[in-house]
Amino acid sequence: MMKTVIRKDGKKSRRGFLLAVGIVCIVVSLGLAMPSQAQDILKKIEQTGQVTMGFREGSVPFGFMNEKGEWVGFGLDLGYEIATGLNEKFGKTIELVKKPINPKTRIPLVINGTVDIGIGSTTITLAREEVVDFSLPYFLTGTRLLVPKNSAIKNFSDLAGKRVGMGSGSTANIKGIDRAMASGIIQPACEKVLFEEHNKGFLALQQGKIHAYFTDASILAGMQAKAKTPGDWKIVGQYLTYEPYGIILPENQGEWRDFVNAVLIKTIKSGRFEQIYDKWFGPKGEVPLPMSSEYKTLLQALSYPD
Repeated sequence: MMKTVIRKDGKKSRRGFLLAVGIVCIVVSLGLAMPSQAQDILKKIEQTGQVTMGFREGSVPFGFMNEKGEWVGFGLDLGYEIATGLNEKFGKTIELVKKPINPKTRIPLVINGTVDIGIGSTTITLAREEVVDFSLPYFLTGTRLLVPKNSAIKNFSDLAGKRVGMGSGSTANIKGIDRAMASGIIQPACEKVLFEEHNKGFLALQQGKIHAYFTDASILAGMQAKAKTPGDWKIVGQYLTYEPYGIILPENQGEWRDFVNAVLIKTIKSGRFEQIYDKWFGPKGEVPLPMSSEYKTLLQALSYPD
């Protein structure tokens, strides 16, 4: 398997080239036109009075439809913070246009300009950095397994010969399982079953079509919390990989990226970020998930001085 290589001469590796070609093919297959030239996003937002953001619809609690049919989530609340920052920057109300994204479409929709920004549960990887930019990491989790409460699966070695579900667009997760099989942690190999959305994967798990579902622990906690009977499920296994999440941004839009990062830093330093986190992940939130010590350290490190 070819590895991501950043060459000293600054040229992209063959692996990065192939990834870029693959994503272009996905964009074409979706019937979405590539932009003829890059437009300054901040200027476009000021001129049009609109910002278009992509959010998840089936990733609790990052972006989902609640019982009232409202589109809500941790990611949407961060988007509102960015929109408020735009209002302040331009001295007028900027309309927030929301578009749905999923693991398969999130990167192509940013590349082709359908959305100005994608906010969800996307891991920052060097391969993805070949074709898009990311904000500073704002969330930290790791990959584990969701299984029925009576399952014999306790760790990744128990996946040998089993059917394991995962997101089709979650390339970092897929590679994590591939490495576990190649290194002998999972031996004999498991069968990977891919789903466009995590909620579809959880449905397959409920129907017994797969033995386990594999993704970030934060997402698994959301799936379990929204189950009809949460006690029927359990999250198992040590972290297979660490997953830092970032906001997806177009390449070569330095001012837009700097603006988004500045909003994130101000939100963290003001205490507003912790309030939003507690709303969704606190004891009374949709997915109770205490911040790890590593995550707290990350947020402290991101509290840049003014």
